[in-house]
Amino acid sequence: MRIKKIELCNFGSYAGVCEFDLQANKKGNIVLIGGKNGAGKTTLFSGIKLCLYGNKAAGFENINAHYRKEVKKYINDVSRFDISSKCYVKLDMLFSNGQEDDVYVITRGWNNSSDSLDEFEELIVEKNGTLLNSEELADFDNYVMNIIPPELFELFFFDGEQIADYFLGENGNERVKNAFMILCGYDTFDIMQKNFKRLAFGKKVTEGYDINYIEVKQQVEQAEKEYDDSIIELKNIKDEIDYASGEIKDLDKKYKLSGGVTYDEWSEKLLQIKEEERIREEKNLQLKKMANEVVPYIIVKELLEKLSVQLLKEHDKQQHELLQESLKSILPGVMHKVCSRLNWQDNIELTDLIIEEINNEMELEEVSEVPDIIGLSGEEYIVVQNAIVRYMAMDKECVIAAEREVKDSIERTQKLRQEIESCNVEGAHEYLQYKTKLVEKINELNQKMQDCIEKIQLYKMALEEKKIILKREEKKFDEVSKNISITELSEKSVAFLDVLQNRLYSNEIKKVEEFFMVKIKELARKNNFIDSIMIDTNFNVHIYKNITFDTKRVCNRIKKLGVESYWTEYGTVHCQGLLTSANVKDLNEFVSFYDMKNEKISILQEIEKSRLSKGEKQVFIMALYWSFMKLNKQEVPFVIDTPFARIDTEHRANITKRFFMDLSGQVFIFSTNEEIVGENYEKMKNRIQAEFLLENSDNLQTIVYANEYFGG
Repeated sequence: MRIKKIELCNFGSYAGVCEFDLQANKKGNIVLIGGKNGAGKTTLFSGIKLCLYGNKAAGFENINAHYRKEVKKYINDVSRFDISSKCYVKLDMLFSNGQEDDVYVITRGWNNSSDSLDEFEELIVEKNGTLLNSEELADFDNYVMNIIPPELFELFFFDGEQIADYFLGENGNERVKNAFMILCGYDTFDIMQKNFKRLAFGKKVTEGYDINYIEVKQQVEQAEKEYDDSIIELKNIKDEIDYASGEIKDLDKKYKLSGGVTYDEWSEKLLQIKEEERIREEKNLQLKKMANEVVPYIIVKELLEKLSVQLLKEHDKQQHELLQESLKSILPGVMHKVCSRLNWQDNIELTDLIIEEINNEMELEEVSEVPDIIGLSGEEYIVVQNAIVRYMAMDKECVIAAEREVKDSIERTQKLRQEIESCNVEGAHEYLQYKTKLVEKINELNQKMQDCIEKIQLYKMALEEKKIILKREEKKFDEVSKNISITELSEKSVAFLDVLQNRLYSNEIKKVEEFFMVKIKELARKNNFIDSIMIDTNFNVHIYKNITFDTKRVCNRIKKLGVESYWTEYGTVHCQGLLTSANVKDLNEFVSFYDMKNEKISILQEIEKSRLSKGEKQVFIMALYWSFMKLNKQEVPFVIDTPFARIDTEHRANITKRFFMDLSGQVFIFSTNEEIVGENYEKMKNRIQAEFLLENSDNLQTIVYANEYFGG
C-alpha cells in the first residue's frame, strides 16, 4: 500500500485544487512535509484519513448528522458559501495483489448544500482505470479496513503529541491488546473464543418469550410513531423557513423600488470616492515627476541623438590613435625579429611602409579629422552613452496614459457623486430592523431544523435496532432447541483456543520484548536506561532497571512487611530475582541465607513510568511503538504528525536515524521548522521520496511549494 499522489480541493485551508505529487524520487520512502504551526499539516493529515476511511476515521459507524457536522469543519469557506464549488480529497495509490501493483484512484467528496445525508458524501474508486460499481465499492471498503482496521488508526496515523496516551492513557492496555491481536492476525481467534463462550456459558431462558415479543413489538410501534411525528415536524419547520425567506425577498424588492439603499451601500460609495481621490493624487505626483525628469529629455531628443553620434566619433578617434601608437612602438621590433629569422637585411623603410599601409587601410586620416569637442575618457564615454540610451527610450505615451487615467478617475467620481445624491436612506433603519428580525428567525429555524434532522436520524437508528430485536425475538424459540448440542461443542472449543492462544501470545510477546530492548538501546542517550521489559497477560507494559541492593536491608524490609506484603509491594520480577541470587525457593529461605551476611546484589526493579521525564517517556514510547510495528506483515504507509513532540535535542539524532529511517514502507512526516531541520534533515536526505513546504501567512489559505523545504 503506497500513496503516489494527494489532491485536495477546498478542504480546510487548501483553497482550490492543491496537489502533492510524490513520485519525485521513487527510490526513497520518506515524504517530508514542512510547515510552521497553522500552515495546514494537520489538515492534510486529517484529509488522508478521511479519504481512506470516511466516517470510520471520525469514529462513526455510518454517515450520520454528527459525522456531517464533523466534516463540515474541514469544508473551505469558499466552498461553504459557493454552492457550485467542490470539496474533495483524492488519493492515487498502489495496492499489491501478490504479483504486481494495482493502481487505485480514491476520491471522497462532500456536498455542503445537500440536506440529505445520503447525498452529503460521495465515494468514487477507480481500479486500473475502471470505475468500481456499488458492490465492488463495498468489497474495496472491507479490503482497506482489513489492512488498517479502526483499532489501528492511531498507530499508523499518529500524532507525536498524543501517541503516549495511546499506550499509557486510560484503557491503554486494551488498545495495546487490540493492536497486538490485529497485527499478529489473532483477532479472529478472539472473536471465535468470545462466540464459543457465549454459546457455552450463556443463559438460555424460554420463560417469558411471548411477553418479550409483545413488549418489543410495542416498542417498535412507539418508535415508528416518534419517527413519523419528527418527519411532520421537519416539514413544518421547512415551510416556516420558506415563508420567512419569501418575506425577506418582498421586503428587499419594495425597498429597492423606493430608491432605498442600506447604510453599508451608501458608505461603500463614499469609500469608492476616496479611493478615486487617492488614485488621482498618485497619478498627479507621477505626472509631476515626469515633468521634472522625463519631459525635458523628450524635448531635446534630436540633440541627444547628435550628441551620441559625436561621442561615438570621438571615441573611435581615441581608439585609432591608441592603435597607431602601438604599431609604432611594437612593429619595428617585430620586423627586426622576422628579418633575422629569414636572413633578410633589416629595413627601416619597409617597417614605415607597412605602418603607412595599415593607416590607409583603416582610414585613420578620416578619423583624425574629427574635431575634439567633448573630450571624454573611455569610462566617461560609457556612462554618458548609457544615459543617452535611457533618456531616448522615454516615450511621451506614458505621460499621455497617466493624464488619461486622471481624466477617467474624475469621470468615475462624478458618476459616484450623482449616485449618492440620488440615494434614499430614509427608512433604512426600519428596513434593517425588520429584516434583522426575519434573518434571526430563519437562523433559529435552521438550527431547529438541524436538531430535528439529527433527532430523525436517531429515531431512525433506534427504529431499525428495535426491528432487528423483534426479528430476533421471533426466532428465539427455534434457536433454543438447537443450543444443547452446540453448548457441548463450544465448551471443548473454548478450552482448545485458550491453550492455543496462550502459546501463540507468549511467542509473539517475547518477540516484542526482544525488539524493544534492541531499539531502546539505539534510541536512548543514557546507557542502561531500561534493562528489561515485561508485557503481562493483561497487556500492561512493565519496565525494569538493574538496581544494587544491600542484602541486609532487604532482609530487614522483608521481616518488617512480611513475605506477602513485600512481594505485593516490589513485584514478581524483583522477588524472583532475589530468589535466583540466593538459589532458593521462597523469601523466607532468602532471609535465612542472607540474614547474617551483608552483600551487594543487582536485582531488576520495576520503574514507575510516571517518574520518567517527558523526553524519556517519549523515547520509551517510540521504542515500544517500533517494536509492535515489527509484527506488521503488510506494507502500510505511516503518517506521523509532530515527530519530535517532547523529544529533547540530544535524542533527536537517534530518533531520526534509528526510528524514522528504520520504519518499513512509505513514511509521511509532518514537521515544523524546529524538528526535521539541519543535521536531522541531512541524515534522511537520501531517503526522501518527495518534499513539500506549506505556508499560510495570512491564516486564510495554505500554499503548497513542491520540491522545497525549510532553508531551501
